Amino acid sequence: MGQSDRQQRPSKRPWTEWVAGGIGLVLTCGLLGFIGWQALQDAPEQPRIVVRETGIVRTGDTYLVEITAFNRGDRTVSALNAEGVLTRPGQEPERSMATFDYVPGHSQTRGGLYFSSDPATGDLQVRATGYQLP
Repeated sequence: MGQSDRQQRPSKRPWTEWVAGGIGLVLTCGLLGFIGWQALQDAPEQPRIVVRETGIVRTGDTYLVEITAFNRGDRTVSALNAEGVLTRPGQEPERSMATFDYVPGHSQTRGGLYFSSDPATGDLQVRATGYQLP
């Protein structure tokens, strides 16, 4: 009973090996199909930047206006400049700027603008003023 018995016995693969192989095949085909579909799509949508005020915090003698920059487009932007303008009756407008290093498509990032006057006592407008494409 040695080598001849081993040669006559048929080799059986466990059913779990077939299941694992099937799952791998389905995942590989799905991934290749998705990559091909994306390659045939139109060019990515341009960045759509929206900046919103999310809160005001007093920090000693200054006021911090917390802002969130949303990129609702497909393309990533870098060096996004945001500006806040605080206008109060009878006074010069006060401006503050912040730069966001990187905002990927369909994401958001947070930052802040500092003002010497309380933004709650005036009209505060925040907006994006420019960006670069990396």
